[in-house]
Amino acid sequence: MTFSGVLGLAISFTSMWFLHQTGATTYSLVGSLNKIPLSVAGILLFKVPTSLENSARLLAGVLFARAKIRERSQS
Repeated sequence: MTFSGVLGLAISFTSMWFLHQTGATTYSLVGSLNKIPLSVAGILLFKVPTSLENSARLLAGVLFARAKIRERSQS
C-alpha cells in the first residue's frame, strides 16, 4: 500500500510538472492519445473478442485524435 501511495504521488507530481512545462491543450491532447495504445494493449492482453462494433469504436478514437491534432496545427 505504501508503494502504491508513493507511486500515485509521483504520478501526480509528474503530471503537474508536464502541465506546467507544456500547457493545458497539449496535456489534454496527450491524454486523449494515450487511450489508443492502451485500448489495443487491453484487447491483446485480455484476449477481448473483437467485433465490428469494437473496431469501429477504436477507429473513431483514432480519427478523433487525428482531427484534434489537425485542429491544433491550423490555429
